[in-house]
Amino acid sequence: MSEELPPPDPARLPALGDDPRWVREVPARAMIVRIFRAGGAHPTAWHEFRSFGPLDGRFDPHPLPVGEHEDAAVMYGVLERGPHTQSAADRPSAVGGAFAAALLEVFQAQRMIRLRDGLPTLAAFETTRPLRLLDLSDSDWVTVAGGNAAISSGDREHSRAWARAIAASYPELDGVVSASSLVPSARVVALWAGAADALPRHPTMLLPLGIDALLGVIDRIADRYSYLVL
Repeated sequence: MSEELPPPDPARLPALGDDPRWVREVPARAMIVRIFRAGGAHPTAWHEFRSFGPLDGRFDPHPLPVGEHEDAAVMYGVLERGPHTQSAADRPSAVGGAFAAALLEVFQAQRMIRLRDGLPTLAAFETTRPLRLLDLSDSDWVTVAGGNAAISSGDREHSRAWARAIAASYPELDGVVSASSLVPSARVVALWAGAADALPRHPTMLLPLGIDALLGVIDRIADRYSYLVL
């Protein structure tokens, strides 16, 4: 039986100063990889935070009801785990890296990678300042706060309730970092509105998924994880 995430109790959320390990300090120039839709009915830009919500994102901090919430915007990405975050022996392979995790996360609902619907585009950028992210998978914060590991892999609606409680209790944070529910070694970041000033003026990489240069990599990822490419 899978573990169920209980509702958050704001009274149990500890002061972050009680344990410095609860906040991950991601250094400036950390690489974040994300896939966004540059076309279709609701096109976005690589640097755009989504203010409409909450939708189906695991850590959408938007209050209910669903609508425009400029102060509660969110951007999802995958942290490239380089030398500053882990030893060389533990670095993921090219197929199991940040791009693979981002690809699997975006297309997980049907396990079909649609290369042209909505013009899905790969973006990679380096942060311009350090980020302070609540660490939900490499610290014991969630246990101390009365939750469990299902915050990263269980029902998303339950996780969103925790995201709202975290954002309300710790407004000084830039967001949260958590294990990917699909690639547990990867670290997904949910950046909130206050992190907008940590983005550079221009991305390091900006490539539509349908270009020839990416097709070989995408095919290898899809084959490894049994996804279809359309």
